[in-house]
Amino acid sequence: MRKLTGAVMVVLLAVLLAGCGGVKVDSGVPSAGAAEAVANPRVLKDPYVDPLKIAFIPWTIGDSVGAAWGDGIERELKNFSNVTFNRYDGKASAETQVTIITELINQKVDGIILQSSDSAALASSVRQAEDAGIPVVCLNLDADTPHAALIAMVDVEAGALIAREIAEAIGGKGNVVIIQAAIGASRGERLETGFRSELAKYPDVKILDAQTGDWLTEKANVVMNDFLTKYPQIDGVFAHNDAMAEGASAAAEAAGRLNDMVIWGADGEKKALEYIENGKMTGTIYTNCYDQGATAARLIMYFINSEANTAAFTKTPVIKMSPIIVTSQTVNSIGPDIRW
Repeated sequence: MRKLTGAVMVVLLAVLLAGCGGVKVDSGVPSAGAAEAVANPRVLKDPYVDPLKIAFIPWTIGDSVGAAWGDGIERELKNFSNVTFNRYDGKASAETQVTIITELINQKVDGIILQSSDSAALASSVRQAEDAGIPVVCLNLDADTPHAALIAMVDVEAGALIAREIAEAIGGKGNVVIIQAAIGASRGERLETGFRSELAKYPDVKILDAQTGDWLTEKANVVMNDFLTKYPQIDGVFAHNDAMAEGASAAAEAAGRLNDMVIWGADGEKKALEYIENGKMTGTIYTNCYDQGATAARLIMYFINSEANTAAFTKTPVIKMSPIIVTSQTVNSIGPDIRW
């Protein structure tokens, strides 16, 4: 059985202490006075002995990113025979996730790992869980209230990297379209912030249009077909995730225009890597989602036995996972064992 005091303590200290390399820190630790004002509602448990219940609520159970996170969480928690781990289907619905969290609070689970489908809509439920002594760790899509931690793929930074890659690929001049995440999704908003900020450095690159694809391949395919009908010249496509980039690629290929443009996603899922290898996508930003899920599990297990009062945090501590820019030149560096 692995000891929590190794990797977990390193990760937690990296989150809570400013200035650590590779980690973005918004210190969530309140001052002493604030800590006294909000009593710690959690009863500490022994993570090696006491029966524990950990829940994972992705945006939707069938998504490849959520599946990889869940597998990473499960692999980590198998080190603890006293832990019961369950996955719940958020069904791409904030209302469904709210209902699930309410039920989990009533069941008195020990920790919740959440991919929040709507930052504002899930804030109250996450606050209720924290106030009930249940630490909440979010993955990528955050909730608009302080809580135990957010473990995220790079977002603003990824958007900027993709903007630079697209602009350079089209010679600093041309037309770009954006296929956006579901409305209210914090990761999508941050990706686009980084993308637009960086693209502003290229005055001859114009953003023609931006429409939501709701994270879905099929919806993105419809959106891309609309773009192709409206705009005779599209030089670059930025989709907020790989699934939508795949939908855009299929639409461009069907229209005979795939070779006229560069298409970028952001996640690094297995299918997208295959698209890049086959020349159907230009690039993506890869994140090891197994590690991301495992990191969430380690943090939850730490907080269960920690006197850290996550209910009193004034900001959510943030861990950013290391990204890899993937193109046809670098895709072979992502081995089969870490493709998800």
